[in-house]
Amino acid sequence: MAEDSFAGEYRRPKMEIRTLASQERLEFADLLDEWRLAEGWTAGDRFRYQVEYDPTWSDENVLVAVEQDRLLGGVSLLPRQVRVLGHAIPTGGISNLFTSARLRGRGIATDLLERAAETLRSRGFELAIVFPGPPPATPDYFAKRGFVAWCGQQSILRVDPEASLRGAVTDPGDITLEPVVSENERALQSIKAIHAAYAASRSGTVVRDDALWRACFHLSPAPFEEFWLARRGGLAVAYGRAAILDDVLTATEIGRFEDGADGLAALIAHLLEPRGEDPLLRGAVASRINSRELRSFLVLPTFDDIGLTVALEHRGIRSHPMDDARASVRCVNLTALAARLDVDLLPGEDGPGFLRRILPPDGMVYWPSDRF
Repeated sequence: MAEDSFAGEYRRPKMEIRTLASQERLEFADLLDEWRLAEGWTAGDRFRYQVEYDPTWSDENVLVAVEQDRLLGGVSLLPRQVRVLGHAIPTGGISNLFTSARLRGRGIATDLLERAAETLRSRGFELAIVFPGPPPATPDYFAKRGFVAWCGQQSILRVDPEASLRGAVTDPGDITLEPVVSENERALQSIKAIHAAYAASRSGTVVRDDALWRACFHLSPAPFEEFWLARRGGLAVAYGRAAILDDVLTATEIGRFEDGADGLAALIAHLLEPRGEDPLLRGAVASRINSRELRSFLVLPTFDDIGLTVALEHRGIRSHPMDDARASVRCVNLTALAARLDVDLLPGEDGPGFLRRILPPDGMVYWPSDRF
């Protein structure tokens, strides 16, 4: 690395953190291509999708670390409204936090993360949320920087091969399933209504405006997904989305009306059925697994829906709990957050302590479809 001479000594060029210039988008995307994601694409691919489809994306929402006009790393800020205790909280999603492997150990990512928190605070946000991954961006890494893991228990769903012998219900009756595409405005309006009803009392769900709803078809956390709507007697009662995440079939989002438990259970049962030509098995993933192996189980994110659990059992689908700590959150403005929630701060309470108190492990649902 080049160094400047001053007073007979060598000094490293000063690193600057600033917003992304429009002419640097391609360079930053190329840098992010070094980050290989398990779903068969790169963080650069994800960044390009955000640039094209995320209505909240702008150059001003990307911070980059620069040294002598060379990009060392960067981070994206994605404005969201996240439900917490029934309130819509101004939240900044932390995405694409990355420095090249050859430059790690210099504290660049930490500096970027702190500048991101300062930027969010100055813009009126109260929370930051990030999705930890493999080393070095682990939950422990973020915990040391003021983030709290938002834990819960996800479920591993499998079809019990003995269920039919015990009289489990397998006939979907008057439930019909239809694939959802972005052009189907009627289906989308039904899904919006279901999402609003199902998510209203669940902390962690993202409040989507019309622009985010239009974008959600393109901002899936994986290159390919299935999106289904369940109807009973022609009326929409439930919906579900699924994709391959970390090489396993994952329900990225579900929702139902109060009378839609059977419809959602039928939809999940359909996701567990192998396909002759599986729409999710493309590219490198298809060379490692077949449809029967892929659909031998389904990961369902943390949820609290007793009616769905019972409906799944009636269809011979068993659930096995497993710890889930996919999201980490940080207060960037503790006073404003406590005031919005109308929750008094305890003497000496800091951001992590406040979050642990108001976000019990079983009280959060953050759909992977909203992950970035």
